[in-house]
Amino acid sequence: MKNLPDLEEIKYLRKKLNLSQENLGKELGLTQSTISRIENGSLDPPYSKAKAIFEFLEKERMKRKESKLIALNIMTKNIISISSDTKVKEAVDLMSEHNISQLPIIDNGTNLGSITSKKIQNLIIHNSDLMDIEVFHIKELAFPEIEQSWSLKDVSDLLVRYSAVLVADKNAYIGIITDADFLKTV
Repeated sequence: MKNLPDLEEIKYLRKKLNLSQENLGKELGLTQSTISRIENGSLDPPYSKAKAIFEFLEKERMKRKESKLIALNIMTKNIISISSDTKVKEAVDLMSEHNISQLPIIDNGTNLGSITSKKIQNLIIHNSDLMDIEVFHIKELAFPEIEQSWSLKDVSDLLVRYSAVLVADKNAYIGIITDADFLKTV
């Protein structure tokens, strides 16, 4: 059987969640004065009430934690991108300089495609002259575009299939999310 924390923890947890005694009481069908008396030790609640209080506080903590895990909060705001007329060599240099493995290809605010270090590597092994062509000729699919409110779960589902996703707001790209950004949250 799982032990409940000490009753003194209720006040600490409630304040950490920025809940008033009144709001906590309303959520649990208790009065503000009952919550106050439990917190100051003058009322020893039945086990079922104490359990209900701690379960509510834990659920609220988890709900708030999950609500912070959205695209806006994990994205990299500085999008490093290239235009379709960028030479492959320039794209490689940019990737090396910023220690990244993929770049979106964006022309005049339009997401035209992407290029990855893996694709470049596979191509130049067979023909090193390809370093001098424009990325437009070897581009891959465009990264998917999402809204900033997307959940971490939905972002994760896309990152299984794509190396990055672009975060858009009002017809402008405001961020990019890669596996590295996602892994920082776990």
